[in-house]
Amino acid sequence: MVLRPEQGGMTGQMYLSAAVTELIGVLLAAGLWFLTDWPVWVILLAALPLITLFSYWFLPKGMALWTAVDYLTDRHDQRWTPKSGS
Repeated sequence: MVLRPEQGGMTGQMYLSAAVTELIGVLLAAGLWFLTDWPVWVILLAALPLITLFSYWFLPKGMALWTAVDYLTDRHDQRWTPKSGS
């Protein structure tokens, strides 16, 4: 399988990773807010490193997921079919 994305074709992956990381961050912060009696600054100090680690962990998975989305939505133009002789 050959991937030939056009310029800017991975912009969707950037938005996907940002949206998932923000969602996880909100859920983590809300969970810490409701389950503990910590002040806000402690919640931020606890959550920010975890959110940063999650974003680095999710990046390659987000790229793979976006490639799958690109494949499933753009099959009609035959970008994924290897050219004869190449």
